[in-house]
Amino acid sequence: MVQQPFWENEYLADTHFAFGNPSEEVVEWAKKLPADARILDIGCGDGRHAVYLAQLGFKVEAIDISEAGIAKINRYKALHQLHNLQADVQDITTYQFSDTYDCIISHGLFHFLAREDWHRIIQLMQEYTKIEGINIITVFTDEVDIPEDLAPFVKGICQEGEIRELYEQWSIAFYRSYQFEDRHENNIRHCHAANKLVAIKRAL
Repeated sequence: MVQQPFWENEYLADTHFAFGNPSEEVVEWAKKLPADARILDIGCGDGRHAVYLAQLGFKVEAIDISEAGIAKINRYKALHQLHNLQADVQDITTYQFSDTYDCIISHGLFHFLAREDWHRIIQLMQEYTKIEGINIITVFTDEVDIPEDLAPFVKGICQEGEIRELYEQWSIAFYRSYQFEDRHENNIRHCHAANKLVAIKRAL
């Protein structure tokens, strides 16, 4: 029997988002986006960023491989009449980018993918971001060992500082390297090392 990650159960609860409120950098940089901005949230989970941004009036597309996560987003969409939010079950490794965006978000996704896959996806994110558009990324790094219960799902952890190097041709507006502990349902605790990055695509 295939082990199910703990967050799938949390995605079933409509009382809260599994990973808390929108991240500070998403909240802050949303203030700088044009009112008609198009946003893509890849690996959106149960929608803590996608729903928030749609409620601000942006046109948001959200994709995740979790059927439970997308179903939860669509319940929020119906409840709050968020007609500007499109949420679909997609495998990001085969997802076909077809439009350009003012902002693309990837928060806590890449360590679940093989390194060659997330490197390729970053190239696509960069290609499909509009000039003066932004990418907002959080990656887990190898500065801390992967928690035992997550190890079966982790395929390609990011090296410390690697994400910044991959955006060396962009303007780095924000970068942070840090460690933190989080707590989930059933008293599950994890210690992680992470890099956060906000980068702006400039005209060459």
